[in-house]
Amino acid sequence: MRRYSLVLVVLVLANLPTLAQQAQQAPAAPPPGDNKALDEHLARWEAAMKKVETLGAQLTRIDKDPVFERVQKLTGVAYYMKAGSGPSAQNLALLQMSVEGQKEFKEKFICTGAYIYQFLPEQKEIRYYKLPKPEPGQVSEENNLLTLLFGMKAEDAKRRYELKLDKEDANYIYVYISPRSAADKADFQRARLVLNKSNYLPRQLWFEHANRSEVLWDIPNLQVGMALDRRTFDAPQAPPGWKLVPGENRSQIARPANPTPPAGK
Repeated sequence: MRRYSLVLVVLVLANLPTLAQQAQQAPAAPPPGDNKALDEHLARWEAAMKKVETLGAQLTRIDKDPVFERVQKLTGVAYYMKAGSGPSAQNLALLQMSVEGQKEFKEKFICTGAYIYQFLPEQKEIRYYKLPKPEPGQVSEENNLLTLLFGMKAEDAKRRYELKLDKEDANYIYVYISPRSAADKADFQRARLVLNKSNYLPRQLWFEHANRSEVLWDIPNLQVGMALDRRTFDAPQAPPGWKLVPGENRSQIARPANPTPPAGK
């Protein structure tokens, strides 16, 4: 279920605008970076994330497979709601994606706070995976990037990942992310996050995996504070002809790609 940790990843750096044009060549290795500047940006990012209670977004994802030289573009919607407060707060999310030009969805995920439900149209199945509950102050190894995007503190993020400030311009801040643990390396090899300088919400998210496949997320339209119905994130019922089945492996559901500079750069 590696697909979920990166799918909802994007969905939620608790606020998301990603930008994407076409997956191009992978970015060069980042320079050492300015640690003081990075710390300041991460602190502002953490503060911005805490303010987000709900959001909705239209988004695009570009999947690139360099081995078979295939590029696939999907479009869809994402919704996020923070339910409750403090240690008992739950992160609720929904993501639905379709191949560009097609009406039927190809991928759909619902995070109820306790479970993630993955819709598989071809198999007519809905698989569900229980989210682990780490102890207070503990970051679950199984939640990896999902945990990061759902509100990991800046200090926790620095301990868990190697973060480097690549550059910043008048509009954007570019941060490279490298995994430290073996568990996280199974999810991604390297990533880059682009933050909007105006509000410190994510502007772009890109991942590269060990097999060199890439995923680039683009969220051109984002509405923070959107009025959402809590029932949107309820556990789904299987439609007629579908089956609701438990997932076997919590580590394989999502993959994400190569960042291109935000529009106009």
